[in-house]
Amino acid sequence: MSCVYCGHYILYKLSDGNFKCARCKRKFSSKKLARKAKILKAFLNELNSKEISEKYQISYATVVKEIKSIRQVMAQICEDEFLKKNEIIEFEEYIYIPNKNIKNAQNFLTIDFGGKIYNIMLSSLKNYDFDNKKIKNLFKQNRIIKIYEKKLIKEFWEYFENFIKKYKGVKEENFFLYLKEVEFRFNNYKIEVKDLIY
Repeated sequence: MSCVYCGHYILYKLSDGNFKCARCKRKFSSKKLARKAKILKAFLNELNSKEISEKYQISYATVVKEIKSIRQVMAQICEDEFLKKNEIIEFEEYIYIPNKNIKNAQNFLTIDFGGKIYNIMLSSLKNYDFDNKKIKNLFKQNRIIKIYEKKLIKEFWEYFENFIKKYKGVKEENFFLYLKEVEFRFNNYKIEVKDLIY
């Protein structure tokens, strides 16, 4: 075993069962790391919070907290990967309307950058007075598009729609993290337990 923070190989085992690194002097718990690893593996295998809690006998609240942390790290990985590239091939705006309720619509821009997908949240549609004529005009005036074939973007949108259905509704304040989770999974990015240690 090596230090989860700096990778140093000399560790001291403390009386409480935790470990302390000889180099960076930080402490960590091997039990907590093992728990994080179980939750991460199950989450990547698309088990939900309840299933993970029952499978590993971990409190539901702990699982929910860890999954939120995993989604935040996934979002950061997506951001970092996007910043490494500078070639935007095409992009198009997408409006996700849960349960056919336009007032709860989520508006985002999907970008194909060199064979990977990246999403940016756009302004909420909540601020608009909704009638069909106004909505059509809004979409005509505000359409953001640079499309040639949009094959990858269409594949992502289909993947997104199928993935998000299983949650039967996502709170507006959490939507960004779910969107980034879908982006992360679609792009086949990798995440390890060490990425979850701060």
